[in-house]
Amino acid sequence: MSLLSIVANKNIIVDKIKELESKKFDSVSNLASYVITECLKAQYSMMRNVLNKNMIAKRHFDSTVKGNELLDTLYQHIYSHNFVALTDEIFEVEDAIDTYKASDKNTEKSKNAKLLVVEELIDTFHFILEYTALLEEHYQLILCENKEAITVDSLTYYMCNENPFSQRVNEMLDQEGTHIFSYLINSEYIDLNITDSNISLASPYKMMKVNREFIRKTNFKDWKVYPSDYYGVYKFSELFQLNRQLYASFFQMIQDKKWMEAIKELLVDTNYDININSTVDTFKVVYGIYMAKNAENIRRQKEDPRYTGQTSGGNIVGVEV
Repeated sequence: MSLLSIVANKNIIVDKIKELESKKFDSVSNLASYVITECLKAQYSMMRNVLNKNMIAKRHFDSTVKGNELLDTLYQHIYSHNFVALTDEIFEVEDAIDTYKASDKNTEKSKNAKLLVVEELIDTFHFILEYTALLEEHYQLILCENKEAITVDSLTYYMCNENPFSQRVNEMLDQEGTHIFSYLINSEYIDLNITDSNISLASPYKMMKVNREFIRKTNFKDWKVYPSDYYGVYKFSELFQLNRQLYASFFQMIQDKKWMEAIKELLVDTNYDININSTVDTFKVVYGIYMAKNAENIRRQKEDPRYTGQTSGGNIVGVEV
């Protein structure tokens, strides 16, 4: 099970929430859409500046493979990798819930177990965001006029650092927050006034089922021959729809009053208070914790020996529950 790091980072969480509040949104919709969009862009930035560089360095493609064949092979790996990562985090959520249920109530272990559920849920959010960024990136690559000229050597341009292509993807991500929040509201997966009005996808098992449906819509099977135009508009539409259901599952679970109460208690000594029945405060909390954990994840890539492979030095943040 993962280490609990949000206790050490609670002041960062509050700073991020206050930073969000300073923007003075005129509606819940605008605030929620902004939260999703900014988290998406932060995740995509981490992908391009850290994660994708590591991923490309570990892939060993034949230099003659290019164009659609290269993209299909690459995204077969990427979607499968994200599926496995999200699956692992869903099991971590389930394990944390089991730890909470087995602990004596109102003890330090019980309180930390509830916070660990929150942290593991935020970790699922990372990979749900990553699915969205991957879909937008993949779709933009499919639309490239010079798609067939894309080679192994050009992957760094298309997948790392900042450039006109990443700007195009980010422009699409700018719109995604509004699209995702509208989907959640219009499909009645969440309610602006009653935080627990819909719990249809509020369980790790149900998130797992949606994740399974997502990977089954991709070209992940080595033993199957897929058509060269497999990733068309209809396929992306199916995948985006399933991705939105993953957001619904996440927000329905994070709104559980047990977990919101744990966050409220965590922030008591920072003099910041949240309303556990407020959809607005749920999105504020998600923003604060995600941004703090995103910064922690970037730090881990550079300093944590569990990630760097170094046998000495570095720093591990978090406590065991």
